[in-house]
Amino acid sequence: MRSIANSLPFKKYSPMLIEEMVCNIVYWLDSFPHNDGIHSTISPRTLIMGMAMYFNKHFKNGFRTYVQVHDKAITH
Repeated sequence: MRSIANSLPFKKYSPMLIEEMVCNIVYWLDSFPHNDGIHSTISPRTLIMGMAMYFNKHFKNGFRTYVQVHDKAITH
């Protein structure tokens, strides 16, 4: 969390930003297998939620990256 906080241009952090930083860290820690975990090749996220990680989908943008998202389901 310190590396994320040091990369941000703020001197103080809102409670919402702190919460999102912690959620981001937990997300990434649970996305990779642990050396002393239950399974040596499957991540805790995949074991519990059944959701695998895909490079092209999950590894494009880092924390604090600005993105513009378009929802294809919404038509005007």
